[in-house]
Amino acid sequence: MQTSVLITAGATRNPIDSMRSITANSSGKTGVGIGKILMDSQFECTLLGSNLALLQPGCPDQTIEFTSTRDLLSKMKFWLLANPTGIVVHAAAVGDFEVSETVSGKISSGQELTLNLKPTPKIVNHIKDWAPNSKLISFKAAAPDTPPEALEQLAKNQCQRTHSDLVFANVLGQIETDVLLHSSSGTTWYPKRKDGLNALIATILQWR
Repeated sequence: MQTSVLITAGATRNPIDSMRSITANSSGKTGVGIGKILMDSQFECTLLGSNLALLQPGCPDQTIEFTSTRDLLSKMKFWLLANPTGIVVHAAAVGDFEVSETVSGKISSGQELTLNLKPTPKIVNHIKDWAPNSKLISFKAAAPDTPPEALEQLAKNQCQRTHSDLVFANVLGQIETDVLLHSSSGTTWYPKRKDGLNALIATILQWR
């Protein structure tokens, strides 16, 4: 029996009006790449991806597009309730804010605009509530210039708060260098991002 894996990739798009949204710079390349390797290793992979992520080459056969943070939350919860012992690789860049009130239609251009934002639900905090027996790999992107000791503490805090089995952490602007993996067993640093991702994938292969 194949092990079921859910991978999230790309960035959420939280709407402002019918044409505009708040999003992040994330192509979904990392999540799709992980999915391709796991699919080739005989895992049953489902990719929950943004519209941009689903354009990446090598997507798993089973793909579902997400839009907003709340849409992603709903689709992740649905999958986890159906696959309570599955593996989740939560690599998507999830928007932390949404407008307090979405405008129907299109806001007229050529004017100053003030947006009132409110926090979105923190999806990663709920995954183990929905499926306590699942395996969770979460990602943490720290602010630019975050020192190594602070990055490690952020990863530890996320691991404890979300009950992640593994946290992959890096600093924005230093995406190809100096990443870490943190679990209850401790922290391991990798000088290159690809080495950290290879170690992450090796861990998933051990869970099969």
